[in-house]
Amino acid sequence: MTEKITTFMVARDLLLILPILFILTACSPQERFQQQLDTAMSESFTYSTYESNGFSAKYPYWPEAANTSEDVEVSVSRGYCSVAINQERLTADQWYGAMVDAVKKADGSRVISEDDDARRLEYSTKYQNITLINDARAYDCNGYGYFVLVFCIEQAEADSRDVYDTVFGSVKCEDDGSKSLQPAPVAPAEAAPALQDIKYKSFKKDDFSVQQPDWAEMSDTSPERVLGVSAGVCSVVVNEYNALPDDLAQWIKKAVSEKDEDDLLGYSEKDDEYYIDYRFSADGYDLVARTKMFYCNYLTYSAVVVCLDNATMPGMSAMTGKVLSSAHCAKEYAIPTPAVIEQRKEEIRDEEPDVVDEIEDSIVKTDAGEEYGIDEEMVVYFINNNAFFTKVMKDFPEANLRVEDKENSRTLELKVDVDPDNGKITSLEDGQHGSPDVTLIIPLRDALNIFSNAQNINPITLLSFAVNVRTEPESIKNQVIQDVLKGKYK
Repeated sequence: MTEKITTFMVARDLLLILPILFILTACSPQERFQQQLDTAMSESFTYSTYESNGFSAKYPYWPEAANTSEDVEVSVSRGYCSVAINQERLTADQWYGAMVDAVKKADGSRVISEDDDARRLEYSTKYQNITLINDARAYDCNGYGYFVLVFCIEQAEADSRDVYDTVFGSVKCEDDGSKSLQPAPVAPAEAAPALQDIKYKSFKKDDFSVQQPDWAEMSDTSPERVLGVSAGVCSVVVNEYNALPDDLAQWIKKAVSEKDEDDLLGYSEKDDEYYIDYRFSADGYDLVARTKMFYCNYLTYSAVVVCLDNATMPGMSAMTGKVLSSAHCAKEYAIPTPAVIEQRKEEIRDEEPDVVDEIEDSIVKTDAGEEYGIDEEMVVYFINNNAFFTKVMKDFPEANLRVEDKENSRTLELKVDVDPDNGKITSLEDGQHGSPDVTLIIPLRDALNIFSNAQNINPITLLSFAVNVRTEPESIKNQVIQDVLKGKYK
């Protein structure tokens, strides 16, 4: 940790700034130096805003500093002053403590003032005959630690106070309700040698893939689990859910927030990828999970790295980053959100108006699914136009459907009539058949994904879609799966 902060604070603010400091050559005559400095400082500039996970801060709209590390979110310089912003999975206290320690150990550095309560450190650093005045501050925001640094050459420091004041005065944290990441005691590196020299191998399932550590397989499994390996102090798990990613993300956030012993550490969504970090307890251990979720193979995949909460050892951060960054889908799968379904409905209405009219006027005789987020007309359309699914449906002319919304203690009950000759739905209405050929019982979260993807159900995807579906009689589900595997519905 100290090595990283030392590298960032000393090497960055000395080495990265020098290639573009045209006014700071040691051999420059003093008069010319002052003229160049005055000219540079007289040029006007505007400010941009850095935003991440609720944290925001203004910074000058200057060129990016030379040799900027990819690990630093913002690094800009005007020659006489520079500004840097960094985000890490550290607390402000951890940032500040390492920062103070690094400065006090660095040759040529001198502490001007330190404020433990504000986590602010002012210090000077020297390079040849150049003195830089640094103001570094650390902040907590929604489970992340942020490090903001403003530094100027000594001759420009007094006339550049507006830069210091604007940057630090603009810092804000919009609280998203998550808890701050608490300091974690450092475990000895020997405790988990597997984290320091990890070998990886590729795991694939259809279009999903991830680089997994070559660790021992976990013995405990769940219906959603497709991968689970562990090195004791850390584990890597991949689950697939018959759900839409946003629904699953909101469910996880809600589940974490409802438990007093669990903490939501971070949440973000970008380009249909969801990142959720949280602390939880299991079997007497406090654990931290880092999660990446996205849609693939008509399912939501969740790649999770889980480590002991008190483990901050060499190799752990790199392993977590490698696993989560490598998790991806080989092709793009459109997420069937309500907006997408509605757009498709309008397209179908333009292409096949008679078919849509028949479904709305003669087949669908209920709108009960609307409050559950289910578009009954589109469900019927997709099923009736799926050659594979209609072959399966032919065996069950009278079916009951129960969609369970346990979170809200309610159940949607519908009865379905199917043409035994072509397998198409002829009637969908409220209620239940007295003696149905089959009753399908589906959790709402699964139902939203299944019904939105009814056109994509085939002998391969059916097995994944059916994981959480129950049937009455129970034997029917197993029989259908066996028939699919034997090729009955080709």
